[in-house]
Amino acid sequence: MFIGSVRLRNSMTGCVMREVVFHKGANLISDTFESDRHNKVGKTTFLKLIDVLLGASGKVGLYKDDETNSVNEELRDIINEKRVVGEMTLVNSFERLSDHNVELKVELFPRGKYFFDGEKVSAKQYRELLGETLFAVSSNKPTFRQLIKSFVRISLSGDDYSFLRTLPRASIADYRAVYNYLFDISDAELDARLAELNRELNKLKESAKQYRRLAGIEDEEQLTQVGVALDRECQRAESRLNDVLDADEFKANREAIEEARSQYARLCSELAEIEFRMERNAESIERAKKEIVKQADLSLSRSFYDEVCSLIPSVNKTFEDMVAFNRAFCENEIAYFQEVGAELESERVGIQAKLAAFSVENSRYLSLIDGDAMSEYENLLGECMRLRQEMGRNTEVLSTLQGYDERIKTLESQIASLSDGGEERESSNSSHQDMMNSFNYYFTPMANAVNGERPILTYSTATDKFPVAITDLNGSSTGTRKSLLAVYDLSYQEFAIANKIEAPRFVVQGVVENVEGEDLKKIVDIANSINCQFIVAVLKEKLDSSQIPQNAQDSMCILELSKQDKLFQGPTVEANERGRGLG
Repeated sequence: MFIGSVRLRNSMTGCVMREVVFHKGANLISDTFESDRHNKVGKTTFLKLIDVLLGASGKVGLYKDDETNSVNEELRDIINEKRVVGEMTLVNSFERLSDHNVELKVELFPRGKYFFDGEKVSAKQYRELLGETLFAVSSNKPTFRQLIKSFVRISLSGDDYSFLRTLPRASIADYRAVYNYLFDISDAELDARLAELNRELNKLKESAKQYRRLAGIEDEEQLTQVGVALDRECQRAESRLNDVLDADEFKANREAIEEARSQYARLCSELAEIEFRMERNAESIERAKKEIVKQADLSLSRSFYDEVCSLIPSVNKTFEDMVAFNRAFCENEIAYFQEVGAELESERVGIQAKLAAFSVENSRYLSLIDGDAMSEYENLLGECMRLRQEMGRNTEVLSTLQGYDERIKTLESQIASLSDGGEERESSNSSHQDMMNSFNYYFTPMANAVNGERPILTYSTATDKFPVAITDLNGSSTGTRKSLLAVYDLSYQEFAIANKIEAPRFVVQGVVENVEGEDLKKIVDIANSINCQFIVAVLKEKLDSSQIPQNAQDSMCILELSKQDKLFQGPTVEANERGRGLG
């Protein structure tokens, strides 16, 4: 569909403040030659208005600069006081006026409503209906707003291929869904499933990466070898432990000795655990004590306190109160840990008593261990326990990493199957080269005619790569001219028409002052020869320097603005409000 007209209406009076009627070919939004200030008259604002009427959520962007956050208060007040409404008529044809048109309306003031063909709808429904109207898409992958970004380009920066990346904060999967639709390369539902799987895969890989980092693991093969070495060391320690015992007595009293050893080891383990907790508790006490004696940067703390007080006037505590509170908190913390320490000491004394009593009660069996070897026995027992713990941790980490690897392989297999294995995917993938050839049939010669370059658009079937890229047939760097963007957009219009792809028959671009004058004239001539609309904002002096005849400028210009006659205010707006109450 084409844009037939755009209107600004004062909803308080019903008067049309301004109406802009569009036509096929180049539609120019310019300033008047007499204007003493060519910029800041509303050209870009008008393009933003088109974007808002096509579902952009940032209505506030009509009067607020995104980069500087500055607000045009005068324009904001006009919109709010007059309850200004933006309206757009979409038409199927300029020749067959009987065809059904679509009427869009957006209330531009805060909490303003949306209307589609006269029916009030939610913002979400508004965009969904636009998607069905302009792209014949009913799914949300890709979304209407993701698709329309390739046709409404207002914020342009750089003289490179960045215009291919139309979406802010989008994933590769999102871009693939967009370009696969625009070039009719694959099924939208398959793309949506692929996008979901790729997002899940990326999250899983990041999770595995973070787990490896936290566990200090770089190589799983090394981890496996470490596990084997730990097992070997544990077997050696247990063998040495057994050697400490008297073999004959051990055979005669195997069960009693094993029970004694088991209980003795358990008591030793409990004692070691208590001593570990006591050590950690002592460290906590020391940290709290250091916090008290540490000299704080009181000037910085006071500055922070003053800043907070300025933001929260209800704060009724002084800076000194804050310092005293912090000290009391640390003292309470010390008291708590000291109390815990006393309890742990009591537990340790109790276990030591149990060990002593156990040694007396089981002296017969414990005596089987040579007195001189008791120390070695205890050391070996502790070494066995440490090695078993390390083996357990090693096994757990390895098992977790293997689980990650298995899930990653499963997802990669599913992605590969959808990308290459399925019959549906195979049949659609086989056409990607045909579609690129079809697009380049228009793109390469058009670029060569405009600026002498010979670019081609290429498509990558790898699901983890950006889907499209531009390469010059001469092998040199290209895309250094703004004209390439216009050529790309106009080539796509010819391509879409030839391949019967449902897409808007209009292109909206921001200022084209960086396009060379001769190139701009050629682009305008091409736009006038295609069954589409090329809607651009351009300075009057740029049109003159491009050697575009005045009569041609007059026929293509749909809106002239100046400092005296801005988009939302000026003699034209005032005359319309006086003379027309019906839109």
